[in-house]
Amino acid sequence: MNSRNTFRLWIIGTALFVISVSFLGYRDVQEEFDELAILRELKGETVVPVLCGEARGIAGVDYTNNQEVCWYAISRFRVLYPEHNEQSDEALARKLYAARGVDLHFPPPPKPWTTMGFWASIAIGIPLMALVLGACLVWAFSCTARRSR
Repeated sequence: MNSRNTFRLWIIGTALFVISVSFLGYRDVQEEFDELAILRELKGETVVPVLCGEARGIAGVDYTNNQEVCWYAISRFRVLYPEHNEQSDEALARKLYAARGVDLHFPPPPKPWTTMGFWASIAIGIPLMALVLGACLVWAFSCTARRSR
């Protein structure tokens, strides 16, 4: 097999690998963009956690579901849980975060471009390493083939 055929094989393998990585990473990237869209919708409003078993309202409309914790914008929370209206937003947020054992700064802000960069570095980096390794092997074998002649 000559170097042209090896390069063609690398191109086909790289295309298949990039498609595979895109398929695997799509959900992670999509979730990050969805979370970013939700935060933009909230326009910087405080978000508070409630166990999903105790959630009131409609999922996706009143709150977002993140595993067993559901996240409410404070304005939606106050409408659905009027028994907490006597507390300030900050006191209510601290109380709910502490009750759920969640750090006050959780969930972290979504970083969809960082996630996309991670998956892109895998999709591009591994084939580039394979190209360099393959080129080194072709060079090494070509040198030994010339010596044997």
